[in-house]
Amino acid sequence: MPWRRPAANQSTTDPSGSPASATTTLPLDPSAYYGMASDRNAGQATHFTLTHTHRFDRDNEITTKVRKGAYERDQRASALRFAAAASQPGGVAASLATFGPNTVISRGTNLKIQNLDNLYAQTDFSGKFESLGFRHELQAGADFAQEEKVVYGAFSAAQGGVVPTKPTTTVGSANDGAWIDESLRTLRETSRYKSKGYGMYVQDLVQVTPHWKVLGGLRYDNLTGDYSTYTIPNNAAGPVTTTSYRMKVSEVSKRVGVLYQPNDLHSYHFSAATSFNTSGDAYSLGATNVDTPPEQSINIEFGGKLDSADRQWTTRFAVFRSTKLHERNTDPLVNLVTLSGKRHVAGAEVDVTGRITPKWEVFGSYMWMPVANIDEGVAGSEGKGTRPSLTPYHSGTVWSTYQLTPKLRVGGGLNFRGRQTPNRNPGW
Repeated sequence: MPWRRPAANQSTTDPSGSPASATTTLPLDPSAYYGMASDRNAGQATHFTLTHTHRFDRDNEITTKVRKGAYERDQRASALRFAAAASQPGGVAASLATFGPNTVISRGTNLKIQNLDNLYAQTDFSGKFESLGFRHELQAGADFAQEEKVVYGAFSAAQGGVVPTKPTTTVGSANDGAWIDESLRTLRETSRYKSKGYGMYVQDLVQVTPHWKVLGGLRYDNLTGDYSTYTIPNNAAGPVTTTSYRMKVSEVSKRVGVLYQPNDLHSYHFSAATSFNTSGDAYSLGATNVDTPPEQSINIEFGGKLDSADRQWTTRFAVFRSTKLHERNTDPLVNLVTLSGKRHVAGAEVDVTGRITPKWEVFGSYMWMPVANIDEGVAGSEGKGTRPSLTPYHSGTVWSTYQLTPKLRVGGGLNFRGRQTPNRNPGW
């Protein structure tokens, strides 16, 4: 069901407007369905994985994994809206004052039809050895990824396609069973994204004293992505206009850390690492973001792992700070995506895992994030000095399992997220 603001002067950035009349409301059954009986969301996934491990000896091995997947999605849903004023009772536009069982709801079309094919291959080496008087734990590897996504749309009536007519309904006529033949739609390719990427990494954990270890690592990533959109005129079946964009990324990520292990039950660590993420989210590129470099981040953490003397309980804790140095923002003056933003978060996290009895296991996790701030941004819903959307102060989970029989285990749990600002609506 669509949202209706209580007053015309209310907005996402100014929700303080007073409703002219908000005395007429109609409780709605949460199970009520106003879409078409012919709406559907069909999909399937097919994938397989091959794994091979070669052990040179007890301390050195190499593992290779190859995964191929094909995913199909065919969603043909109804986009519910309040019908135009001319279709409403008395020709009056829908509002809280007029809302009732006879309010007319239109059913638009929301198509999400797409195929995704991917291929991943990864090889990892892990080894332990002595060199230059130190004990080393080396990890190294390489990976390859190929992804291709094709999105389909439907021809409009003007383009020679068949567009089944969806009847309207009313608020008081939920689950009316209305049906159309969705198979009449003629589909066409609207966009295609294809990328190839590879990466290589090496990381070494060196024991410098009986209780201290130092960590250093590097990773290199290379990605090339090609995105094309296909447009046809509104009044003909062709010709097709193709618009293509290419993204190329070459980045190095770094990681350093220190590990202190005073005994077999306790360990403490400090780490710092850089990371990045590219433009082209959701497999799409355009004139506004094709030449935008990746966002860059720095992540710092201090934490530890504490085991009980009987090793039946383990506690992990961490204090962290993550800073996104270069965040994508859309410059409203030139309508281009730029790396003009900056934000940071800081907080603490605690995990507890253990056994109450030999058959009863519990797990609990809690995160406290008191600091979350947009340091630099553009004017708008998430501007400088505001807390990012969907960032709660408190979140956590509790999970427990019980072994009923040697072959049967039951479990249950709860997830919790504290109050948070809705996406792009900081005033609500």
